Amino acid sequence: MRRETLDSSSNLSLQQKARKFIKLLSHRDGPVRNWRYIPTHLLLRKLRSESAEMRAYAAEGLGGVGGVNAVPPLINALNDNNSTVRRFAISSLGRIRDVRAIDVLIPFLQDDEADMRCAAVAALGELGLSEDRFSTPPVEIIEALINSITDSDRGVCSAAIVALGRIGNTQAVSALNALAEATDSEWVRRYISEALHQIEEQNA
Repeated sequence: MRRETLDSSSNLSLQQKARKFIKLLSHRDGPVRNWRYIPTHLLLRKLRSESAEMRAYAAEGLGGVGGVNAVPPLINALNDNNSTVRRFAISSLGRIRDVRAIDVLIPFLQDDEADMRCAAVAALGELGLSEDRFSTPPVEIIEALINSITDSDRGVCSAAIVALGRIGNTQAVSALNALAEATDSEWVRRYISEALHQIEEQNA
């Protein structure tokens, strides 16, 4: 009697494992239907490494292969004690284009490091893009990028101007024109001219 019970329990366990395996294979985010599954899981493990170099590698790689499942771990990586890891996490969140990243990226526009501010500007620029030319980008992104065109670092300023041009929202026009009149930099004026041209084309 005891043996029959054990056999039954063993068979049930095997059936459960088989069902779990089939479910994994058939799931849209599983390894068969989603090519990102395996590299994403490997990189997510590396993101927890004790090596800052390995975490940075993982944070950068997730921008290329990571889907929505990579967003929460990348958001957590924004608190990493290594600035390179934080910068790559910012960039990857922009490439994945998940709206959950907007609110956590905007504070980085006030970071002491210009490289970090520049990465945040570029990431928000990606998050503001849409395949639908008639869709309206989140207003907080446009406002944040407009504020960044007067950044003290020219690289951050230029990146914000480029991002606004790519997004093509007319809300940026008056701020860009005002900066064109106020700046002494010929390069900045060129970026502004190109951005205004892009905005005009996208709203024609």
